[in-house]
Amino acid sequence: MKQCKTITNLFGVLIVLLFILFGVGFYTFYNAKGTSYFSYDSKSCNNCHIMNDVYNDYLNAPHSKKVAGKPRASCVDCHLPHNFIDKWIAKGKSGLSHAYSFTFKLDELPTNLSANSNSKIMVQNNCIECHGEIASNVINSTTTPHNDRSLSRVSCHTGVGHKRGF
Repeated sequence: MKQCKTITNLFGVLIVLLFILFGVGFYTFYNAKGTSYFSYDSKSCNNCHIMNDVYNDYLNAPHSKKVAGKPRASCVDCHLPHNFIDKWIAKGKSGLSHAYSFTFKLDELPTNLSANSNSKIMVQNNCIECHGEIASNVINSTTTPHNDRSLSRVSCHTGVGHKRGF
């Protein structure tokens, strides 16, 4: 009988802890405007103050200029794969990484976020996908004529998306 009461108490404590964890997670998701990250709107990338400079650069760059009421390209168009499944996997990884950093590594955060190697590859692939036909007349983006110093879209047009963090 005593063992049954101990198990019941442990179960009760576990339920309370799960409820607290869910409450904290919901509160954090709500305050971080979590639902906005399911959109393709570049404003959601500026939910955090660390992106203010990069977002302002984007607003002054050619890709943010509107055509038929929509920007030429959003942050998602450049920084995430265009394939549906790959996009959501990359978005999930990035979101979890940012959530972890903003929760547990506040003292280590840079002034502006910088693209990691995976992000740079995604941006390069997206540049080629959107502008490959035009740019192929200038350089062959599928080869590396200069070994590891090959030209990339962003090296030729550094201010097109934004000036910082790449």
